Amino acid sequence: MATTSKSGQTRLNSLEVSAFCESLAMMLSAGIPVEEAVGLLGEDAAENDFKDAAGALHDALLDCGVLSQAVSQCGILPEYAASMIAAGESAGRTEGVLRSLAHHYGAQARLEQKLKSALVYPLGLLGLMAVILAVLVATVLPVFGRVYQSLAGDLATSSYGYLRFGQAVGWVGLGLTLAAAACLLVCLVQSRTPAGRRRLETLSERLPLTRKASASLAVARFTGALSVFLASGVNVDSAMEAACNMVTHRDTARKLEAARARMEAGDGLCTAIYEEKLFEPLYGRMLLSSARAGSAEATLEQLAQIFSEDSNRQMDRLIDSIEPLLAGFLTVAVGLTLLSSMLPLIGILGSIG
Repeated sequence: MATTSKSGQTRLNSLEVSAFCESLAMMLSAGIPVEEAVGLLGEDAAENDFKDAAGALHDALLDCGVLSQAVSQCGILPEYAASMIAAGESAGRTEGVLRSLAHHYGAQARLEQKLKSALVYPLGLLGLMAVILAVLVATVLPVFGRVYQSLAGDLATSSYGYLRFGQAVGWVGLGLTLAAAACLLVCLVQSRTPAGRRRLETLSERLPLTRKASASLAVARFTGALSVFLASGVNVDSAMEAACNMVTHRDTARKLEAARARMEAGDGLCTAIYEEKLFEPLYGRMLLSSARAGSAEATLEQLAQIFSEDSNRQMDRLIDSIEPLLAGFLTVAVGLTLLSSMLPLIGILGSIG
């Protein structure tokens, strides 16, 4: 979903940012000047937010002539992307940074789509469950009760406890279903704004089911940002500081602050990361070994991809577990409710026999 920047221009969403950076990198690699490349992006696009954003960037480029300044001026890209482009320009690696940003925001767009699916599908299923339970407890069970009383009178009095139990189970299940649906609806609304997404990220840090995936995602974002900064020619201390600023996960941020303190005390970047156990021991040793061999940047890039895929797998497992959990809850709630309507009949037949 596109948002509006402080300058009033439409800010591109993650998928559009990925496509924009990838297309611009391809044109730059073909030797097309940046002003002409941005203009071509606007001309080739359909009438939508992407075309408007490209047009605004082109106008800004005509004014200042520098891509990073134009991006900051019109505000069509996230601040992270603007800072990355500025770092790439200072190191003469604009094309490489744009490709890294395309990969980063492409992965982020896929994650956002998964999170949206994780909210929309359960919300629909919970709505269906609520309708079924409401019909059972408000319509079906009362009909059974009247039928039993007309057929057996006082003979079935001892069996009505089952029916009341079924009604209680149905009402409790309906209440839980409506509460869960309301929570998911609030989360869906919150996910449509940057501030709401930040609140959801903070909540995911605390919930047992999402805590591990949230931590993995934070480490993946940090590692990806650090590799891009280092590849852009930024010095180690500045790269570490800038990458740390991209992390909002509290536990990960605390480890990073401790790692920065170690660096200020004289430890190297890779040693500080390893000592603070930011990565698993295997990956930490891998980073240390690569630093001794002078290939830390390449290893960080590989680790960023590994951590990103790991966080995506964890999120996939979480999403895949939602369906059987909801189906099991629906089966138990509806099954107990219907069974309670049958048990009085057994009692009546037993008394008659």
